[in-house]
Amino acid sequence: MISYVLKNDRYEMKVPALTFGAAGFERNDCDDVYFEFLDKYVELGGWCIDTARVYCDWLENGHDSSEGVIGRWLKARNNRDKICIATKGGHPEMGHMDESRLSREELTKDLEASLRVLGVDYVDIYFLHRDDPKIPVEEIMPVLNDFYESGKIHFIGVSNWTTQRIEEANKFAEENGMEPIRISQINYSLAHSSVETFGDNTLVCMDTKEFRWYKKHDFPVMAFSPQAKGFFAKLAKGDAANNLPEGQYAGPANLARLAKVKQLSEQTGDTPAKITLGYLNSQPFFVSSVFAVTKLWQLDEDMEAQDLTYDPKTVAFLENMI
Repeated sequence: MISYVLKNDRYEMKVPALTFGAAGFERNDCDDVYFEFLDKYVELGGWCIDTARVYCDWLENGHDSSEGVIGRWLKARNNRDKICIATKGGHPEMGHMDESRLSREELTKDLEASLRVLGVDYVDIYFLHRDDPKIPVEEIMPVLNDFYESGKIHFIGVSNWTTQRIEEANKFAEENGMEPIRISQINYSLAHSSVETFGDNTLVCMDTKEFRWYKKHDFPVMAFSPQAKGFFAKLAKGDAANNLPEGQYAGPANLARLAKVKQLSEQTGDTPAKITLGYLNSQPFFVSSVFAVTKLWQLDEDMEAQDLTYDPKTVAFLENMI
C-alpha cells in the first residue's frame, strides 16, 4: 500500500493511504460485526484506524462506543504493536460548538479517557479535533508537547485547523524546542465543499489556498469524507441526489465531476468509489483517506484502491479542468 513515514526524534511510523474510519462504530453490542470489518481491513493490507473521543456522543448510548470497540478488538487480537491508532480530543460539547474545549484540563481529561477506553498506554497520532483561533498557539502547543514528552502520544496532529494556524503553531514549537504538528486532518475529496456545505463553521475544507500550502510544504493530510459521503458512487448508480444526505454536494461543479467519474469508470472498469480514492492518492502531497463502510463488500472495493494512482492529465480530467 502507498504510505508515508511520520518521523521525529523518538518515533517512526508508516501511515497508509487508506485509513479505516470508525465513526460508525455506534453500538456496544455489535462487536462481531465491527470486528469483522477490522479483521478484513487488516487482512487486505491496512493498519491505521481513526477514531475520536466524541464518537458517537450524538447517540443516546453512544458515549465511548467507537473507542470501546477498537479497544476490545485490540485486546482480542493482541495486535497493538501492529496497528496505528489515531484519535482526537478537544471537541466542543454536542450542542455547544461555539464553546471550545482546548484548556490543559479539558485536553488531559480527553486523552486520559481515550487511553483508558482504548486500553492502551499511548496513541500513535493525537489530533486536536477542533480549533479556536482566539486561543494563542502559545497556550496550546505546550500542552501537546507535554503529552508527547510523557510518551502518551507519539505524533501531534490537528483536525480542522487552517494552514495559517498550523504554521503559527509550528513556528512557536520550533522556536521553543517543542514537538511540532506533523499531520493534518481536514475535509477533502474530489467534490467541492465548504463550511457552507455542511453548515458548520468549525470545519476546515480543502480549498485553493490550503492546497497550495500543503503542496509547498509537502505536508501530509488525512482526508475525512474522502468519498463525499458516497456522492459519486451512489449517484453514478442512478440514485437521486435530492433523496440522499449526500445531496448537499449536488451543485453544478460536482455534477460535472460526477460525469467525469462515470466516464473514467466506463473506460477503466474502476468503480466510482475506487476512483475517488485513487484521485486522492494522486495528489502532490501525501493523503491518507479516512474511509468508512457499512458492508464488507464496500471494504473490499475500497481497499482495491490502496495502490491506485492517476497521472496529472487524468487528475485534471476528473477535476473537469480539461
